[in-house]
Amino acid sequence: MEKQITKKISGISKKKKFLLFSIIIVFILFAAFRIISSRLNKESLDKTPVNVKTAEALMSTIEVTTPLSGVISAEDQVSLMATLQTEVTRVNVKVGDYVTKGDVLFTQDTEQVQASYNQAAAGVSISQEALNSAKTNYERMATLYKEGAVSQQQYEQAETNYKTCQGQLDSSLAAQASAQSMLSNGTMTAPISGYITEVNLTEGAYPSLSSAAVSIANTEKLELEANVSEYLIGKIKVGDKVSVTAKSLSNEPFNGTVKTISPAPASGNLTYPVTISFNQLPDGIKAGMFAEVNLVSDQKSNVLCIPSDAVIIKASETTVVLLKDGIPSYVSVETGLDNGTLVEIKSGLKKGDLVVTEGQHYIIEGEKVNIIK
Repeated sequence: MEKQITKKISGISKKKKFLLFSIIIVFILFAAFRIISSRLNKESLDKTPVNVKTAEALMSTIEVTTPLSGVISAEDQVSLMATLQTEVTRVNVKVGDYVTKGDVLFTQDTEQVQASYNQAAAGVSISQEALNSAKTNYERMATLYKEGAVSQQQYEQAETNYKTCQGQLDSSLAAQASAQSMLSNGTMTAPISGYITEVNLTEGAYPSLSSAAVSIANTEKLELEANVSEYLIGKIKVGDKVSVTAKSLSNEPFNGTVKTISPAPASGNLTYPVTISFNQLPDGIKAGMFAEVNLVSDQKSNVLCIPSDAVIIKASETTVVLLKDGIPSYVSVETGLDNGTLVEIKSGLKKGDLVVTEGQHYIIEGEKVNIIK
């Protein structure tokens, strides 16, 4: 077999041998060129500086805010309940009407109540006449008793009768006052000026005694009601300034002031009611709108801060990339308050240090970087 192969090779002409060897050499040279070129390009790329953005460590004030949801409501509002279970004779208002304090809102049938009042008034008259008679008799008996013309028993009977009549008159006056109050409830007037926000009455029907008949809100002054957790309640006080945003209207915040803080949680709840007042509101704000309040839950002044984006976790350690003469190095730091924009640096940096805020994940420690604005 070897002899046959040798015979075939020997049969190839010298020209063909030269061509074959030339092709092999060209292939080897091309492959070597590709390998060397690839290595040169890689070395060239590796030497291209990484682009980074930087920031300076500065003394600043840092605040951490906590958002709360609340509802804009009228500062002065009332819900009026019907107290008579009698027919509604007239309804003078509808939702959206503006009323002035003292305006008649609705009336109810008071025929039976009037009869009770008349009866009570008659009872007062009878009791008053009885008292007058008892008083006269008592005074006469007192004079006669002093003169010895009547016995002590007769005098004490007159005195007892006088006191009894006085008590009966007091009871009659109380009954009359109660009837008078019920009679006045037949005409419901507005206790404040404002807009009608609710009407649950129909002429000719009987009102519900378990829900508001009419509600009024004075929308000239609005406030916001929110609930604060026990974690935050100790970090705010009356008079604190807050930022408020009504996103249904605009993303532009407006200012508010903490007006009241409940000293105890709301009934059946674990949160504390808080009221926010406003000196000036943007156009379009209406009662019933939802709003978001940003309460300052933590604050530190004159502390060393850097952008939050500069901090990275490397090998379970909090670090930043520090630049000195354009050369980066990893530095361990201890952080404090962090509001997502700024972070407090307790140790590891000093004022004026330059740190990398973008591109720090791609740097090679000790190799120069390119700082971009």
